[in-house]
Amino acid sequence: MAGLIAAAALPQSALFTLDRVDVQGATVLTSHEVITAAGLRLGERLFSIDATRTAKRLEAHPRIKAATVRVKPPRAALITIIERHPLFALTVGAHALLVDDELMVVATAPASAGQVRLPEVIDRGLVGAASLVRPGNVVLSSGARAALVGLAQLPSWLRAEVVRIIVDAGSDLTLVTRAGLHIRAGTPAGLADRLAQLPQVLEALRGRGVRVVTIDLRYAGSIVVMPATGGDGR
Repeated sequence: MAGLIAAAALPQSALFTLDRVDVQGATVLTSHEVITAAGLRLGERLFSIDATRTAKRLEAHPRIKAATVRVKPPRAALITIIERHPLFALTVGAHALLVDDELMVVATAPASAGQVRLPEVIDRGLVGAASLVRPGNVVLSSGARAALVGLAQLPSWLRAEVVRIIVDAGSDLTLVTRAGLHIRAGTPAGLADRLAQLPQVLEALRGRGVRVVTIDLRYAGSIVVMPATGGDGR
């Protein structure tokens, strides 16, 4: 009986208190920020930590997509996280909402030019924007979803050049490059096939010494270009 009592009391003893928390997977967040979000305190009883509940607290943080927590007797705990990384900045009034691949708002920033080094998305059909301006919210925007699907189809060379995506009615995408070229790309459906024509078109235009401001890929079997001097070419 004395042995059973001693065994039951052992997890509550000072031998099993939290003295160290290790954090893995944090690149944007600091270890201190992760531990604070977890709600763990040095000196608390190790076996009083509810690993599942602590992981859920972590996953409520807008920067954390997934988390696991494990106690490591006698005095440590390990937190492993997967961070959210924004893919584009959705412009909403004076704010830029940094949005990840699940359309979660990871963070916000001023919408001033040059403040955010991500492709800017302008959804011209976005309404009720005020409620979106908070990290942790999911963006309820068909335009943002269309931009996300479109981004996934861009070839790497073009993705590196695109600085803005404008989404018009019907999820029509216009890609704007660093050089100011506007590519009327159409809807996300079939986008990759339409963009596959682009390198040959650009090469042909360079070969002729023609500088264009707009290339329109929306019409099957036809590519429309607008030279920088004005007028349409087909």
